[in-house]
Amino acid sequence: MAIRKSKTPQSPTQRADQKRIDILKSAAKCFRKTGFHQTSMQEICAEVGLGPGAVYRYFDSKEAIIAAMAEDERRQARTMLAEFHDTEDLPQALSAITRAFAARYAAISDAGLMTEIYAEGLRNKRVGALIKTAETDWVDGLAEMLCTAQERGQINPALDAQQAALLLTAMWDGLVIRQAYTQALPAEMLELFDDMLKRWLSASATAASPKRSKPAPAPASAPTSAAAPVVAPAPKAKPKAKSVEAEPELALALPVVDNMTLQVEMDLRQMSLI
Repeated sequence: MAIRKSKTPQSPTQRADQKRIDILKSAAKCFRKTGFHQTSMQEICAEVGLGPGAVYRYFDSKEAIIAAMAEDERRQARTMLAEFHDTEDLPQALSAITRAFAARYAAISDAGLMTEIYAEGLRNKRVGALIKTAETDWVDGLAEMLCTAQERGQINPALDAQQAALLLTAMWDGLVIRQAYTQALPAEMLELFDDMLKRWLSASATAASPKRSKPAPAPASAPTSAAAPVVAPAPKAKPKAKSVEAEPELALALPVVDNMTLQVEMDLRQMSLI
């Protein structure tokens, strides 16, 4: 006698959670096809296979649906950061995050949907507030990871962790948007990104920029002759006597000048004589 396997009954909460997930998936599918503003609630109901009353029980508008999508993004971002928080190799963890984003938004439609949600956040205060909160949580969490790595001597201690986290986030966002036009990021690009991160975050890197050497000032006691002008480097040097006779006012007008200033004035004068 065959034994029929019965499904484990779901609790009301589990059923509600599953319906919510189904509605969000169906809405995302509609948004990918026609865009957020062009999609109607009726189309979402038809896609999920539920009546308007059932859908409105969970989401009272398209705005509420896209806000829920933004909140889900925030929750998943927190989970990802928690995964890598205590890593012993931060550059490797950042590389894994890069590849996770690339894989998640590999499809043009997924990258486009993420971009549309962010664009809606600029127009809609409620969605914008959720996205801002999600972004703040993400950047702060990433900055905390960087600070921990600095304390352990894993990365350059001179970096501003908050600014570095913001820059990394902008770079990842750029990669995602780029995938809307380049469906699959070449492996070479991801390897180049990894190499760039390792060089930038290297613990041996110094924050101080190399000092530029300044030319030594001329001694204050150096004698200056009004009759003999300072000679700047030139392809063909003119005889000193002719220079004095041809331009007697020049030496008198410029008693003490540096070589560069005199050269510019001489060049301008020569141009005016052509």
